[in-house]
Amino acid sequence: MRRARTSVLFRYALAAALAAITVPFLAHAAFGDEAVAAPVAQVFPTRQGIGVVWDAVDASGYRVERKQDASEWQDISGALAPSATNWIDESIPAGTTADYRVVAQSSDSEGATSAPVTASRAAQAPEVGDVDVLMTDADRGDGATWLQDEIVGPVTVSAPTGGSRILSAGAIKLRIPAFFPGPGTYNLTQTQVELTQGDRNCTTSGRMSVTELAYTSDLQVETMAASFQGWTCAGIESGLGVEIRIKSTKAYQALSVTPHEVAVGQVRSGTTSAPAPITVKNVGTEPVELERFSISSGAYWAWKISSNDCPAVLPVAASCTVKMTFAPNFIGLSRAKLVIGDSTSRGWHTVFYSATGTSLPEALGVFVSPTFTGNTVRWAALASAGGTPVRGYFLHRYVDGVETTQWVTTNRTSGFVTVADSNPKAGIEYAVSVVNDVGEGPTGARGKAARATEQIAVIGGEPTKRELMAADPLGQVVPLPYELDSVTPKQAVASSPDGRTLAYATGGSDRSLWIRKVEPSGLGTPVKLWTSWMGITRLSWSPDGSRIAVEAPGVEGDLDLPCVYVISSSGGTPEQIACDVTSPSWMPDARTLMVIDGRVEGTHPDLVRIEAKPGGAPVKSFNVTARQGDPVAASPDGRHIALAGGVGLSLIDSVTTTHLSNVTFSSSIKSISWAPDGGQLLALASNGQLSRISVGSDGDMKDQLPVTVWPSSTQPVFDVAWQRLGLVIKPTAAVMGPQISIAYDSSALLPGTTFTCVLDSARWLSSCESPVTTTVTSSGTHTLQVSATEPGGRRVVATRTFTVDATGPVSRVVGPTYQASAAGTASIQVAATDSSGVASYDVRYRKASYLSGFGAYVQPWTGTTATSMSLSVAAGYEYCVSVRAKDKFGNVGAWSAERCFGRPLDDRAMTTATTGWTRASWSAFYAGTATQTAAYGKSLTRTVQGKRFYLVATKCPTCGMVSVYAGGKYLTAVNLASTTTQRQALIALPVQSALFSGTLTFTTRSTGKLVQIDGLVVRRT
Repeated sequence: MRRARTSVLFRYALAAALAAITVPFLAHAAFGDEAVAAPVAQVFPTRQGIGVVWDAVDASGYRVERKQDASEWQDISGALAPSATNWIDESIPAGTTADYRVVAQSSDSEGATSAPVTASRAAQAPEVGDVDVLMTDADRGDGATWLQDEIVGPVTVSAPTGGSRILSAGAIKLRIPAFFPGPGTYNLTQTQVELTQGDRNCTTSGRMSVTELAYTSDLQVETMAASFQGWTCAGIESGLGVEIRIKSTKAYQALSVTPHEVAVGQVRSGTTSAPAPITVKNVGTEPVELERFSISSGAYWAWKISSNDCPAVLPVAASCTVKMTFAPNFIGLSRAKLVIGDSTSRGWHTVFYSATGTSLPEALGVFVSPTFTGNTVRWAALASAGGTPVRGYFLHRYVDGVETTQWVTTNRTSGFVTVADSNPKAGIEYAVSVVNDVGEGPTGARGKAARATEQIAVIGGEPTKRELMAADPLGQVVPLPYELDSVTPKQAVASSPDGRTLAYATGGSDRSLWIRKVEPSGLGTPVKLWTSWMGITRLSWSPDGSRIAVEAPGVEGDLDLPCVYVISSSGGTPEQIACDVTSPSWMPDARTLMVIDGRVEGTHPDLVRIEAKPGGAPVKSFNVTARQGDPVAASPDGRHIALAGGVGLSLIDSVTTTHLSNVTFSSSIKSISWAPDGGQLLALASNGQLSRISVGSDGDMKDQLPVTVWPSSTQPVFDVAWQRLGLVIKPTAAVMGPQISIAYDSSALLPGTTFTCVLDSARWLSSCESPVTTTVTSSGTHTLQVSATEPGGRRVVATRTFTVDATGPVSRVVGPTYQASAAGTASIQVAATDSSGVASYDVRYRKASYLSGFGAYVQPWTGTTATSMSLSVAAGYEYCVSVRAKDKFGNVGAWSAERCFGRPLDDRAMTTATTGWTRASWSAFYAGTATQTAAYGKSLTRTVQGKRFYLVATKCPTCGMVSVYAGGKYLTAVNLASTTTQRQALIALPVQSALFSGTLTFTTRSTGKLVQIDGLVVRRT
């Protein structure tokens, strides 16, 4: 038996490695717990026996116990010093297995015992040899890895530290556990193994297979033969293998497969590649069995081992060759793995193959998009075709049976290749063929431009030479045919509502407004409409085609203020609408403009709707703060107002003035234009990107991908306008009567176009021929939408808002103003009010006698323009006059309220119910007579029907008093005394609550005073 020896270095290393166990013990000790902690034991094989090693604890000594088979634990070491941490059992026979445990003794107790560990002593100790290498097997063909194949030696083995030791050779370092119990297979965790090669390293779990192992008594590795397979090393996809030989007699197997990756290249479909060889070499120290060669690929049928001269067993240092071919029947990249099953510890080795099946490019179609004077030809941009990179394209043109070709190269690998063809010949057709590494493919189907119906008018180019251009709806610019005498630079553009004419402004030395026919049939001659003092910056063409609104500085004293002018589209002198306003945009009524108005001092400029006539009277303020010059555009139907400010674009409801939606761009917006159908917006940013924005009926904007219409920042686009052949609703009156008639011009559309008309979005009109005629029964603002559908299905829309006056005038009788009069003629005065103006009057009356009801109406004046007329009235009658008026649209108003008045009965129509009355005659009396008395109690009577009565009598200083009775019921007393004498005085009697039918009695109530009765007025109203 050998005595225990203590290694200070080992005790320190083992203590660190087992800190997780010793720390709890120390914690207990710190609190006065004197119990001894249990040590942790390990076993390891030596040439002399089995070694036992443990971590030091606070013990007074140790002993090692052994147990074999069913026997009891036996003390086999005797007492060991407190400093001992290992001991070797030399008494165990070779080929024997035993359990060991370490007992840590305490001075006053039995102490603590480690968990048992099992060890077997080899029947024969391994020999020490001269095989001393580390070998890494990367199998680089089986996936991404940073590991390299390497066989290096001799191996340097470190002393155990922290429970591990490091094996080093060449660029390889391998950290493994410090001890293994002996030969066997061990599953190791991620923390137990670390592999380093050069400047790369990783930790990994894996399996260690130990075939020979022995340690020295001072805990060094004496000899070792093992293989490690790692599974979780970072950056190594397919795992790794390491062969370990430390002073061993064991040979090892190793294969070198080169190259590990083979690029066969391009192989045309239907052909077979040249054989691609790889070399397999035995670089180990014992023969390797080559068990199988298999191919793994998604296109396994295309890959084939064409030859293989490798034997079943490859001798040491021998090489063999395997060749692969690729025979594609498809186009595209194919990958394959050649897997060599072998007897190495890894079990296989891999070669990665790649190849591309190729062919001539397939035929490619073209899309031809027309502008009014040119075409844009588009086809899909391809990065590759037929399995190889695309080198370019041939654009084929066919005119009158003659074919020409144009070579087109581009760096675009996605999206579309576009070619602008300015001023092409009629009937031209286009096709394209693709060229790749194999050659030119077949020519695709021919494409032909459809009828040009719309384009985007563009002002673009180098700043001092900006020119009028066109772009197709996708934004591809097609220059107009070049003209030497064109005035440049151009700086603003607008389209006529029928889409056949453009208005544009020129800058530089000629600051003018021009119009020019630009339509599919060709270009017209530019016509100058107006020359401005300063530059014209914005244009808007009225929806009825009659006028153009422009923004330009004021004249003379207003040069520093932006102003809005309106000029006839046929020329003439412009009207200044207002200054300190910008950004005009017509509303669909063709009579008002949306502007940014800065005229109110002390406030920020506001979005305002104004009248398009001198003074620019505000119609509606939106209370939306804006900057003067920001782009504004009213939608064709007037429902939405687009307002750009900086990088933002807002949509505002024109009725409620609420914000509906917003879109933000990467660059500031300098121009906006509505599609004529109101379903899209164009937004031109200062970086030259043109965006199409879809607009829902609810005002929601959804930004589409921006289309760059000009690629160079040195030649930017300045302004855009959407131009589409369409309808024009001709000018309409400011106000119309209920019988509307609205004409439209459809000359820009194809023959056979059909039309539908909708009034106020709800009423479909049975006839939609121009002029559209119908009856509108309600006054106010109305909207007519005319939709046109061409034979091919293209649909265009025009909208007009207009005001209808369907209400007749409000009339009144203003004279006479009296209740009754003795005059035989009444002067009738009438009046009426109407927003459209009064055209004529109808005047009528009805009358009732003092004993009967009203008769039928009599209308002596019909359609008269007079407001005063004379009516002969009969004595004893009440007359009620009413009037109605007609406006200039034929709207007839309601009859007015009646104005009623009466003419008296003569006194002779009254009965002298008593004696004492005398009849007097005199021209001062009503009808030349009067009935009088000075006696008391004298009565006159008259049977009547009425509610309102007036006594006609003389008033004087010596006149007396009369009492009035209705049907014997006292009504009132009338005092005829007056400081002056009044003939034919009209005295109102109390009004009756209901129609009175009976006898009125007038009885004197004075003596010696004159009572002179001249007449009686009877009225039923």
